[in-house]
Formats: sequence, structure tokens, C-alpha cells
Amino acid sequence: MKTSSSPSRPVVLCLSLLLAVFLTACRSGGDGRDSALPTATPVQEAAQPDEPTPAPPEKPTAQPTPTPVPFSVLTTTRFAIQAVEGPDYLYRMVHRLPGHAQVRVTAQNSSGHWLRVDLDGTSAWIARWALESQAGFRELPQASADIPQPSTLERGPMPDAPPPIEFGYGTQAHMIGVDVDHIMWATRDLGFNWLKQQIRWNITEPEQGSYNWRDLDLIVSRAAYSDVNLLFSVVTTPDWAREDNYDATVDGPPADPQDLARFMSAMATRYCGTAVKAIEVWNEQNLHYEWGNLPLNGADYVSLLIPSSQAIRAACPSMYIVSGALTPAGNVPPNAVDDFTYLEQMLTNGLARHVDAIGAHPSGYNVPANVRWQDGCAAIIQSGNTFNGACDNPHHSWSFRSTMEGYRDIALQNGVDLPIWPTEFGWAAGGAYHEAYGYANDNDFDEQARWTVEAFQMMKEWGWVRPAILWNMNFRVIADKTEQAQWGIVNNDWTPLPVYNALKAMEK
Repeated sequence: MKTSSSPSRPVVLCLSLLLAVFLTACRSGGDGRDSALPTATPVQEAAQPDEPTPAPPEKPTAQPTPTPVPFSVLTTTRFAIQAVEGPDYLYRMVHRLPGHAQVRVTAQNSSGHWLRVDLDGTSAWIARWALESQAGFRELPQASADIPQPSTLERGPMPDAPPPIEFGYGTQAHMIGVDVDHIMWATRDLGFNWLKQQIRWNITEPEQGSYNWRDLDLIVSRAAYSDVNLLFSVVTTPDWAREDNYDATVDGPPADPQDLARFMSAMATRYCGTAVKAIEVWNEQNLHYEWGNLPLNGADYVSLLIPSSQAIRAACPSMYIVSGALTPAGNVPPNAVDDFTYLEQMLTNGLARHVDAIGAHPSGYNVPANVRWQDGCAAIIQSGNTFNGACDNPHHSWSFRSTMEGYRDIALQNGVDLPIWPTEFGWAAGGAYHEAYGYANDNDFDEQARWTVEAFQMMKEWGWVRPAILWNMNFRVIADKTEQAQWGIVNNDWTPLPVYNALKAMEK
């Protein structure tokens, strides 16, 4: 039998070829085509944007330091006042502010009494007391001290003759050595526009030719600032001008009328064109203690008046001259002359040629303002009285109305059409401080208020009365419990009495 042997060489080669073909087909995806493996294309990475070079941090723009807004206070004027160049009444006015005007206060002076205000970019000064509110000023800065001092009193135009003066409202006040600002404030608060100050010649010219104007300058400057008119009433001869062996227990006229004339000239010259609009030459010269216990006669007064009137006219033609007001009185020689009789004597001796108005002091006692003397007794009995002057001795002097109407009638009967200027009137109230003023026991404060308002209203309606001066503003403050205080319109702490409130509310 035959034995098997190794495959032959051709067969082995054939199998190798078949294996190679198969492997190639597998690599080509099994489609039987002969293809080469693709060459891998190098992948280029996507270009990245360049990173920005960091800029240096910006330096912040320097901002200006805000200027701090100065502290200021917005407030309102209480009434019409002047704004002036500096912190004093003597500075020139730069603007007149109406009442209730809004102002911005930016600084104060060292005392705090004066405030600097901004008026549309212009600085001016106003007095603190003239503002509605007194709050909020403590934080105000103090103004610099390099403010020039004023030189002289501010003066207005000086006409060649006294300008017409219409009816006005005023009080008499004592303004020397006291808080003048408070008096000006009260005057404006009342709605009044006049103040009277008695000028004691013996104090203002204690030695012949040596004058002390300081206190009066203060009053004048404050009145001008406050738009208040002044009546100066001159009294009390200095010792050096009295007659030999004069009675020093009473006031009296000078021995030489020219001495008074020189004083009047000096005063009129100094205050011409200022707030001083009128001068009253003497006071109650029909009473013995105002005339040196000398004989009482209207002719003697006119002899005193004429040189003074001429001196005032020459020094200040625009100054109003008022004759010394008489006190209401009956004939009680040698102590008093009836004021109607004395007025007749003055007019007969040429009074009207030397004055612009006739002074009067129509007291009310305890008789209502609108009651004539003939009805005075019935009126006081009806209201209840303890003082019986109008009943025991019926006379015009007890009646405010009869005194005023009597002066007017006497002037017209003498061919004189001068106005009557009541430089003192009023009613004492609240109790008498001296038995001689017993009528004050009959008048309560409400009656004082009612009668005073009635008096002002009557005088305005009459048409022949010039500014009416009520006696008085502040004697309860400066001289409480004295007879002068009985006529005051405020208490000793300045709180208002009913008459003050009634006058403030009164239609002007």
C-alpha cells in the first residue's frame, strides 16, 4: 500500500498569495479594491486671537473738592425796614425792604445784633430785632471786622419849607439809656409812625456851648432805620441860663431867650433832614412849676418863642415848629392859668406867625373820649366813679373832646387856621399811685383801651389834627409805680396791656 507525503512547493506559494489578497481586501473596507491607506494630513490648530496687552489702569480724573455751601438762614422781615451798608444805624441806606419780605441771612456781627443779608448779590445789614423769627442765627459765621465806620448821620433832602404833615399815630417814650430797639419794634408793631422824646436842655447843654448829642444821635439813627418820625420837645433850662436867684425847686424859662434860640439852632442844624421832623418849643407853660414860679402870661411865652422859631427856621427851613402844649386847667392863680385863656393870649400876641401847629395836652381823666364837658358828670356817675372833678367843678378841662374842639374854635375865632397837634393825651388806668390822680381808680384797663381808640378815630375824622401822641409807651417799664406809669400801655415786663392790643388792632 501507498504512504502520504509533504505538500509540494507550488501549493504553499498559492496559499500565501490567497492570504495576502484577503488581508488587503479587509484593509480596504471589504470592497475588493486595492487601495492604499490614506496618509494622515497634519491637523493645523485654529489660530487663537492674540491676548490684549493689559493697559495700565487709568488714573481717575481729579475732581475739584466741592466748595461747602455757607450756612445761611432764610427768614422774613416783620415790617418795612432799611438795609444799610454796615452793622450800625449810622450807615447809609442801600435798600428799603417792605414788610414780610423774604431775606437770606449769611453772617452776623460780633454782638449778634446785626445780620448780613444777601440782596441779589449785594451784601447789606439789617437789625436782628426787625425780623419775624429770632431762631436759627446762632450757627451763623461772624463777619470780618474790617468794616469801615460810618461818618455822619444819614440825611435826606432838605426842602425850603416844612412839608405837609398829615394825621399820624404816635406815643411818647423815654428813649435815653434804655433799649431803644425795643421801643422802635413796639412802635412798628402797633402800626404807628411817630415817637416823641422830651429833650432836657440842661442835660444836652450842661455848660454853655458844650453839647452832649450822643443819646439823641442814637435815637435819631434808630428812628431813621425804622421809618419812624420824631418829635423833639425841649424843656428844662440849665442852671447857667436861669435868672438870678431863681427858684431851683421848679423848672423855668431862661433869663435870656437868645440862649434857648442858640440851643434850638444847634439842634435843628444837627438833625435837619433826619428822622426829626418837628420841634415843640417848651411844655405846659401855663403851669407855675414849668415857668419857674414866675407870672403866667401867654405874651411872655411868645417872647420866648420868637427867637427860637427864627433860629429853627434859619437852621432848617423844613423843620415843623409846634407851640408848647398847654395843660388843661382852670384859673387857679398863681399856680395855673386856664388853657383857653392862655391860648387866646398867645394868639393875640402873634403866635400863628411863628409856628406850624398849636400844641395841646387834652387829658381824659375819667370821662369817656366822646363825651363833652357838659355831660361829663352824668357820664362818670353812670359808669361808677370815686373821682368827682367833672361834677364838683364842671369845666372843659375834664373832657378830651371839649379841649380839642375848644382849641380849634378859639384858633378860628382869631382868624388862625393852624392844625392842632396833641403832643400828649390819654387815660390813666389800673389804680392811682398818688391821691392827686384819683381818677385812675375809676378807669379799668378795658375802658382805657376803648377810649383811647375812640380818641384816635375822632381826631382822624376831624381833619384838622396832626400826629396824635399818646402818653405813654414805656413808663411802666422804666418808672413803675409812679404817677407817670399810670398812663403806660405795657406792663413793667413789656407784656401788652389791653390798650396796646386794641391800638395794634385799630384800623389806621
